[in-house]
Amino acid sequence: MVLAWPAALQLSGQARLEGAVQRVLSVPADGFVQQVHARPGDSVRAGQVLVELADQDLQLERQRWQSQLAQHQDAWATANARADRAQLVQNQSRADEAQAQLDLVEARLQRGRLVAPFDGLVVQGDLSQQLGAPVRQGDALMTLAPSDRFRVIVEVDERDIAQIRLGQTGTVVLTALPWQALALQVTRISPVARPVEGRNVFEVEAALQERPADLRPGLQGHARIDAGRASNGWRWTRRLVESARVGFWAWWG
Repeated sequence: MVLAWPAALQLSGQARLEGAVQRVLSVPADGFVQQVHARPGDSVRAGQVLVELADQDLQLERQRWQSQLAQHQDAWATANARADRAQLVQNQSRADEAQAQLDLVEARLQRGRLVAPFDGLVVQGDLSQQLGAPVRQGDALMTLAPSDRFRVIVEVDERDIAQIRLGQTGTVVLTALPWQALALQVTRISPVARPVEGRNVFEVEAALQERPADLRPGLQGHARIDAGRASNGWRWTRRLVESARVGFWAWWG
């Protein structure tokens, strides 16, 4: 009788908390780390400078183009005073080229100061011990996440993924908040599995229905997703039955 009694079927998995959006700050061009103004765990404001790359070479290049621009502008003024149209056009063209190169250098100098794109938290990228170290274009320097918007990533075993649906609800308990079960709702199911500790798991993304003030990206815990109802007999023996079914098919074909 007890085995036939229906009860809630909950699928569980390891869970971790991430920022709803994670932004990676990468190196815009080859260079060297000159200054670091934030470390993982620091709260930052939008527009705040986080990393500065060495710009001595660019500063010299800017001075060179500024000098050439001034020379071409002086030559243009002289040609204009003499009404020398040929020299006027030639010097105007050279001045435009120098101005374009100067604008390019200014843009590269600006990109050499990596700033926070939004208010948030630095979750990866401790560069405090890498001052003066060379970096290459495209290298990831820091990862930022918003401090007020989160998502939960639940690692669901491949044997359970067929029973996960968008919109299903559940709860997550984080190790840092063991006395508080947070409600969640499934918003996305990864189509590709990945190996974790000898088993295949699918990453299921869920949105939190509440946001305590103590939440921070990187927290880990355990989640349970409600997957309908099933008899107690099936809930207690389904793993054994499923393994036996696969084993029987593999043996007998």
